[in-house]
Amino acid sequence: MKKIFLFAFLLALIGCSEPTERIENKLTPYLQEDLKFMVAETMRTSNNDREAILDTPYYRVKDFRLFEGAEARIYAAYAEVDFFIFKNIGMHEKRKYRYDVHTRKWDRYLKTLKFGKDTIPE
Repeated sequence: MKKIFLFAFLLALIGCSEPTERIENKLTPYLQEDLKFMVAETMRTSNNDREAILDTPYYRVKDFRLFEGAEARIYAAYAEVDFFIFKNIGMHEKRKYRYDVHTRKWDRYLKTLKFGKDTIPE
């Protein structure tokens, strides 16, 4: 009886966890939406002055980590992303994200502006 309970518990535990590829794939649309929003917000605040924005704004994932064990009870992954939208200003926005295990969604928890251009030009 004890073995059956243990087996059922392990099956439930495996069934509740989400594959890492799926977690990674969920991040891309979220980042693209954030990029679109940042461009739209910059356009709105600059009175639709397109000159200040790159022809092709982009982002770079600077750090991506998957957590295991006790660390992964609340958050299963972490991502640090730099967004580059400004043409003539040496500034970018750094955003940090974490993947909430319970809601199965990415959560943005930090936004900061940083001075400096992309170290790897397009």
